[in-house]
Amino acid sequence: MAPVRFVLPFAAVAAMLAAVPAWADAIADHTMHFTAAKSSVAPPLAAAAEGPAWQNALKATAFENVTTREPAKYPTRAYFLYDDKNMYVAFHAAQSGVPIVATQTVDNAGVLSDDHVTFSVDTSGNGSRVYNFRATPKGVHDESSSENARYAPDWTSLAKTEPDGSYDVLMVIPFSDLRAQSAPVQRWKMNFSRFIATTNDQYSWAYEPTQTSVGDASFWPEIDGIKLVAAATRPKPHADIYTLASAGSQNRQFQNGIGNFIDTKPRGVGVDVTVPVTNTMAFVGTLNPDFSNVEQDQTTIAPQMFQRQYQEYRPFFAQGAQYINTLPQVTVNGIGDSLFYTPSIGIFNRGLKIEGTAGHNSVGALNVTGDGFNDTAFGYKYNRPDHTLGLGVEGVMANHTGLKDDTAGLSVDTNNPHSGQFTIAELKHENNSATGAASYLFASEGVQTAKYFAAIDYRDIAPGFDPVDGYTAIDDIRGPRAIVAYNGVGGKYGFVKSWNGGLLVDRFVDREGQVREYDAGGNVGVTFQNQLSVMFSGGPSGLRFDTSPSGVVVPFSLRQIMAGYKDGSPSPIDASYAWGPFGAGYLQQMTLSSSQQFGVYGISFEYDGTIEHASALQPYDTQWLRRVSLTRSFGRNTSLAIGLRNVNGLGGFATPGSNLAVSFHKRFANLDELYIDYGTPAAPGNTIHRLIVKYVFHAGGATGT
Repeated sequence: MAPVRFVLPFAAVAAMLAAVPAWADAIADHTMHFTAAKSSVAPPLAAAAEGPAWQNALKATAFENVTTREPAKYPTRAYFLYDDKNMYVAFHAAQSGVPIVATQTVDNAGVLSDDHVTFSVDTSGNGSRVYNFRATPKGVHDESSSENARYAPDWTSLAKTEPDGSYDVLMVIPFSDLRAQSAPVQRWKMNFSRFIATTNDQYSWAYEPTQTSVGDASFWPEIDGIKLVAAATRPKPHADIYTLASAGSQNRQFQNGIGNFIDTKPRGVGVDVTVPVTNTMAFVGTLNPDFSNVEQDQTTIAPQMFQRQYQEYRPFFAQGAQYINTLPQVTVNGIGDSLFYTPSIGIFNRGLKIEGTAGHNSVGALNVTGDGFNDTAFGYKYNRPDHTLGLGVEGVMANHTGLKDDTAGLSVDTNNPHSGQFTIAELKHENNSATGAASYLFASEGVQTAKYFAAIDYRDIAPGFDPVDGYTAIDDIRGPRAIVAYNGVGGKYGFVKSWNGGLLVDRFVDREGQVREYDAGGNVGVTFQNQLSVMFSGGPSGLRFDTSPSGVVVPFSLRQIMAGYKDGSPSPIDASYAWGPFGAGYLQQMTLSSSQQFGVYGISFEYDGTIEHASALQPYDTQWLRRVSLTRSFGRNTSLAIGLRNVNGLGGFATPGSNLAVSFHKRFANLDELYIDYGTPAAPGNTIHRLIVKYVFHAGGATGT
């Protein structure tokens, strides 16, 4: 906590900024307030913020280099203006002497590895509705929403580069792309940020010493005086109706949600519908949901201590997921436990959901049905605007043929934005008709800032705690864990840009007092000014799978060296080597990967090898993975991707075989979409000989709103 003599003058400065709102010529924090300017005339559709309309705009001119925790070297100016229908955001980004990187050519497909500017807005005030709009020096853009992983509304970005090494960007974002309260005068949180790919630096207008992420809305300043009519931020109802045809000798092979391909009848038609109930609450429904989606290639031959986790991609589950999954996620060796893990729900026939927010409260409830199951899940979360207090409730009622499984959980978390001190407490209870009752307790106390992290936690997971619709990495453990980490920066003129180090120690026993798991690992890493980074990690670790008195703890004590070059840019090169005891044997693993962009073409490759010994001195089996992909864009809304993967040998963790996948995607101006796919990168082993042609008819409001 800062001394009082520092706080009082700072409060006075904040008051003056509120009184003179047009200029924001200092780094902003969560205590500051600014007033937005409304224009009766839309500014010109030109990248540069020129003309009378911009004279009264909110202007941000002071940015912090969050990467090195010092004032930004290259000047940035950001402007915010609005009228009855749109928000207008303009950037001027100077970087003389540093090459502009702008390789991406397709909208809504990701621009994070290019130079880009970002406008972020939280219309809830407490982080429950956060939107990010990004654009590159070419004007190519993408977007994201905390409410929907498939957020892809229609908005405009224009850009222009200058010979002096600077560029200008204009964003025109309709209010109908957002959800906000219906109040006539709104108070939102906002931030402007910027990424420079050549130096891998992140700039931000909002910055505080306890801030660990540019995207954490609890550290952004408030922008008030936003005067809107109630209907401006109420999204319109929308529907996506798909029609699908499939052909080929394996046209009945489809993924069930958790990586397994089964023989099932293709669905020729289905619909996803979203109907706003209030400005911030919506009804979501799906009938015959599409399960033909082509996932990214998640095949790996890397060692797996626990059951593999999959990313959810289905529209029904992706929308409003955070309003169901309200409990803090607890990780075990990097794997997050979840009370409601939607990939475990396979192919389903119908889904109904209510999701959204009311004030500082978020609410979600859904029901899904399929062959042999009828499952319901719900969540509630309360968050103060500064995240000093959060309360969560979550529950799942799984009804499967011959099995009933009810699970409920409560959580409370507190955070001090000035010191970084935090507290988390979580209690979950399961009642399974086959295995009986079991509970899950987690508590953590710590402190987190941009420089360091330190925490000690305790968990107690009863034997048999394993919700049918959830994910639990390991049960029957109890004990403490301690974590410390530090992030340092190099000298202003030195060759080290940043460095970090950490240590984790834990020891968990089962109900009989026998060791179930232990870890004592550490890591240290350095990033140099030339974008080369190296890291080493390792330490003793063990896990006992057999919980009987005769069970033994087997070691998983891998050590790893990793090196990267130009990570975060469009042309990264990464390599790693790991070795050590793993389970009942001894493991060596190596990886090499890179990607490059050549105009409208992109190429990436990966080469992995695993050598598995019965022991460190005995004969071994090997497995090798080779993966290459080629992409081609045709304008900002059309792309073609070809992926080829080959796995051979039995000494790893993947199914051998060769897999070819081809995907063509076009998004039309009316938001309709066309997919033509051969095979799928998600298939294990050999190519699935299946051709899919799918057309999605879009009607109504913007996608993902």
